[in-house]
Amino acid sequence: MNTKFKYRRFKSSKIIAVLGVAFIVAAAILVFFWETRGREHFLYKQVIVMAHSVETGTIVTADMLDVKSIDEGNIIEEAIVDKSSIIGKKTAHFIPGFSQLNQTYFEDENIVLKTDEYIFTIPEEWIITLPNSLRSGDIIYFYPVKMPDEKDESKEAGGSVRKVSEKDVSDISKEAVEDYILESVVAYLKDSGNREVVTVSEEERYDGSSKIASLEIIAEIEDISYLQNLAENNYKFIILYKDSQI
Repeated sequence: MNTKFKYRRFKSSKIIAVLGVAFIVAAAILVFFWETRGREHFLYKQVIVMAHSVETGTIVTADMLDVKSIDEGNIIEEAIVDKSSIIGKKTAHFIPGFSQLNQTYFEDENIVLKTDEYIFTIPEEWIITLPNSLRSGDIIYFYPVKMPDEKDESKEAGGSVRKVSEKDVSDISKEAVEDYILESVVAYLKDSGNREVVTVSEEERYDGSSKIASLEIIAEIEDISYLQNLAENNYKFIILYKDSQI
């Protein structure tokens, strides 16, 4: 074996050894980066959690909240990522420390009732329609609509309650719709699971957390009695509001 071939083989072995060491070092660096920052950066998301346990009815302040990185596969639905969206609200129930948070865990604190005011749920059968973009705190207007006389066919069919169909509403003359008879404030809007309906995107109102199933208003006893009297006399209500941001 000549000297030139031996030298060339020695040089190639040295290069391979250096490359091997370089690959090992690079792999070690990558593993270190993945375990210290990479995993959290690519697989985790920062969400807001309670820094400690809080009782029902507690007003939320900034020092009660903390930020925690959580595996995206373990993040709850509609988890809160912005502290400001819940600061100033009150807790609707007990929340354990370090728990992930959702808007349904909180209620608006700005609902303050006067001595003669009450929270009243408008029965679903009283309502013809209301805006899906309605939110807590909105000022709403009740427009009474005299419904067509109903037959007693439902009683003959077993006594089931007859619901107002789209055709029934379209058949109502414009003369049947009167000026609004009550101005009120929305206290709470709940979905079919009794969860508060809130805006969940950066777009105002247009992306609600769920569909409105129940409307609760602030009203005096006289207002409630007036609405009930109209409902008993075959009136239903169209509920509207004015959005000052449009």
